[in-house]
Amino acid sequence: MPRLDFQIPPPRQAVQLGAILWIGIAAILLPSLAAADQLRGAEWVAQTGVMLSGAALTVTVYLGLSASNGKPLWLGAAIGLTALAGAAVIQAASDFGIQAFVHGLLPTRLSTHSPEETLIVRIIYFLIYACAGAVFVVTGVLQRIRSRERELARAEIARLRAELMLLRLQLNPHFLYNSLNAFSGLIALGRADEANRLAEGLAEFLHAAMDLDGSEVPLARELELIECYLDLERARFGERLTVATDAPGALGAALVPGFLLQPLVENAIKHGVEASPGAASLRIAAARAGAQLVLTVENRSAAPATAPSRPGRGIGLANTRARLEMLFAGEASLETGAVTGGFRAAVRLPLKLAGS
Repeated sequence: MPRLDFQIPPPRQAVQLGAILWIGIAAILLPSLAAADQLRGAEWVAQTGVMLSGAALTVTVYLGLSASNGKPLWLGAAIGLTALAGAAVIQAASDFGIQAFVHGLLPTRLSTHSPEETLIVRIIYFLIYACAGAVFVVTGVLQRIRSRERELARAEIARLRAELMLLRLQLNPHFLYNSLNAFSGLIALGRADEANRLAEGLAEFLHAAMDLDGSEVPLARELELIECYLDLERARFGERLTVATDAPGALGAALVPGFLLQPLVENAIKHGVEASPGAASLRIAAARAGAQLVLTVENRSAAPATAPSRPGRGIGLANTRARLEMLFAGEASLETGAVTGGFRAAVRLPLKLAGS
């Protein structure tokens, strides 16, 4: 058996809606009666009382809707129609009562209505109260829709946060693998002190990664973390690797997603420096382009690669693009392409300064 399932606004809002409805009716009806010479002397007092009575009886419609919600369809419809009809009959009777009361106190005309006119008045009131009920139901439906949209938005935010965390976690395995290889190589060469220093640097780097929790950080802090990473890579490649950083001090306060540059730098090391038999350079730059911040990671080598770089799954660039899309919804981009003797990756994102 189907049941009525709708939502109506809370009582306070229902009172406000009912008041607005009857104010609108009064704003249309009273000027019309005045223009038709139907408000002589103190008759406007009686009509004002009729409007106030109608507004008060709107509560009957609200209570009827509340009682019908959740009931079987036939029972809910019966309760709702009874509430509408009851309010219309009471309001029609109230009209005559208010007019008679005011007539006993003030000089007014006492209207008389035939049974047909009385029926028409009741039908009009029934339609007015039906409109009030429709306003309550539509308002409740809109509130339910907005509530569900908010719930969906919260669920979507939670999903995106989980995906962002997963994307960040996917960046760590290659980095850890390379770092452990570097430690092993240094120990094999009898450089245990240097290996210990780098292990401490790795611990600091990973601790910073855990503290970031996916939030934005100043560009200056991001570059500090990249420098920790590059210390480990310099231990692997020695003098073969030259690093240059070009970031104006004024951009140090620009906010960027935490660990945005690390996968790009790792990608440049893996596919550029490792694949080159000779010296290679790595350049990290930051620049302002209008309302955007442009971050560039570029690797070059004097000698062409003699062997393909280590195979990978393309996690770095793919995850960076995914993070930018989720965080900036089309307002940021990752552009990649070959340059003379190497490869360049450039991130464009909205420029936002800390504290602004």
